[in-house]
Amino acid sequence: MARKAQRSNQPELTAAPVTTALYVRVSTERQADEGYSLDAQKERLQAHCVAQGWPVDPAHIYVDAGISGKSTDRPEFQRMLAAARAENVGRIVAMKLDRLARNVRDFLALADELRGVGCELVMIKESFDTGTPQGKFALTMFAAMAELEASTIKERMLSGKAQKAAEGGWNGAPVPMGYIYSGGTWSVDEAGAAVVRNVFDLFNAGATLRAIARAISTAERTWHPAQVGYILRNGHYAGLAQWDGVEAQGTHPAIVALPAYEAAQSRLAELRRGRPVN
Repeated sequence: MARKAQRSNQPELTAAPVTTALYVRVSTERQADEGYSLDAQKERLQAHCVAQGWPVDPAHIYVDAGISGKSTDRPEFQRMLAAARAENVGRIVAMKLDRLARNVRDFLALADELRGVGCELVMIKESFDTGTPQGKFALTMFAAMAELEASTIKERMLSGKAQKAAEGGWNGAPVPMGYIYSGGTWSVDEAGAAVVRNVFDLFNAGATLRAIARAISTAERTWHPAQVGYILRNGHYAGLAQWDGVEAQGTHPAIVALPAYEAAQSRLAELRRGRPVN
């Protein structure tokens, strides 16, 4: 006769329920009028958690009243993060993304930090839950969108700066020696331009910055190697317009030929790799 399997008297282990926190924030009276008042948010969050079977600990209901979401320096928000980092909270539920973060990039950073301490995020309005496969996929899509947005903004900024430079705009820095800038128009100061050309000629002939500084110093002005280096690195002298780190062909007159400028840059690069330039 087959032996009956004996039942174990050991109690079955069940996972401890995840502690759910609610986050409520309203920054303006207008938001309250549109149905996002503190009480309205709290009621909808609690109803959602009841429907999901998520027990909410009253000690973990965090409310920031009349505080903008532009900064993370919100007292209850920071207290909630501290609870999550201490692993006292395993799930945070809020009405919508902008209750927690001001933009997608900030939200992704928050989600990444909370995921690292085992805490999930739930947004009711967006039907978003980082604890589900769909939520994890949505995070990936959010990350791609944020990266695309950042790249687009950067491209537009660089394009605008290049256009500004090409149009001959000046960024407000001191006008380089050898030039006169007046009424939006550039002209050459021949006395200063002669000094600049001499600096490039001497450097491209093999002189050091220190030797050039001594050679062009006068009774009225003592030159230093750093000042000579500044002239040599300034693309403005070769007709290149520079605006906020972007370089483009300018509309102002050049003092030195572009090949001479490029030769100076090549020698400066070699000297940086090998020995001091002065």
